[in-house]
Amino acid sequence: MTIAALVASGPLRMGATGPAVKTMQLALKGRGYPLTGTGYFGGQTDTAVEDFQRKQGLPVTGVVDKATAAALDGLAAAPPLVASAAPVPLWLAVSLAHLGLKEGPGSANNKELVADIKTVAKDYQNDATPWCAGWVSFCLAKAGEKPTSQPLWALSYSDTKNQPVVKLAGPAVGAIAVKTRNGGGHVTFVAGRTKGGALACCGGNQNDEVNVSPYAESVFVGFYWPKGAVLPALTGMKTLPVVTTAGKPVSSEA
Repeated sequence: MTIAALVASGPLRMGATGPAVKTMQLALKGRGYPLTGTGYFGGQTDTAVEDFQRKQGLPVTGVVDKATAAALDGLAAAPPLVASAAPVPLWLAVSLAHLGLKEGPGSANNKELVADIKTVAKDYQNDATPWCAGWVSFCLAKAGEKPTSQPLWALSYSDTKNQPVVKLAGPAVGAIAVKTRNGGGHVTFVAGRTKGGALACCGGNQNDEVNVSPYAESVFVGFYWPKGAVLPALTGMKTLPVVTTAGKPVSSEA
C-alpha cells in the first residue's frame, strides 16, 4: 500500500504511531535518514520529515500530508540511494536550515533564537549571552541526539569521559568541532572545506548569527560525534566536500 493511501484518512504528525508511520520511516531510511522504523513519530522523525520537505520544495511543517506522502512514494519507487549521496547528518541539516538567524539588534532579543535554545537550556534568557553551544545543543536535540549536560558550555563537547560524545580521528561532515577562545570556547559543525583549504563550519554565534564560516583546521582541539550515532565512514580534510558558501572569517564568537 502506498504512503498516500495510508494517510488518506488523515495526516501523520508528532505522536502518531502504527504501520503507516513505520512505512513512512522506512521510506526515509532508504534515502539515508537515520530512522529504524519504530512506528512512533517522535522528534527525530519530525526533523527528518522537515529536512525531506525542505529539499523537495514542500511547505516545511513536519506533517506528512498528501503532498509529502506522494513525494515519499516517489522515493520508494526510485533506486536505492548510494552511500555517497546520503543526506548530511540531521543535526547539521537543522543548523543549515537556519542560516541567517541573527541576534536581536541592540538590547532586543531574537525571540526565535532564544526560544530554540530554551528547549535545551530552560534558563537561557538573552541572546547577548554566548550561544554557540546552546545552538549546537538545540540542533542535536532536534535531530534526536543527546546534548551534553552543560548545553551552554562549548568545551563540554570535548569531554569524552563525562559527556555523550566520542572523538574522531579528524574532521567529517557533521562533526562537532571544538576550539578555545579568550574567556571560554567555541563549538560548531563541520559542513565541508573551502577551495582555499579551510574548514567550512556551520554554527551559531559566528559574527552574531548562524552562518557557514572558514576556520583553519589547526585551531580546533578536536572533532567529536554524538555517542550512539552511526560513525562517519571517512574522516580527514581530503574526504570533505568543497563548499562555496563560507563567508568571511569570524571576528566574534561571544
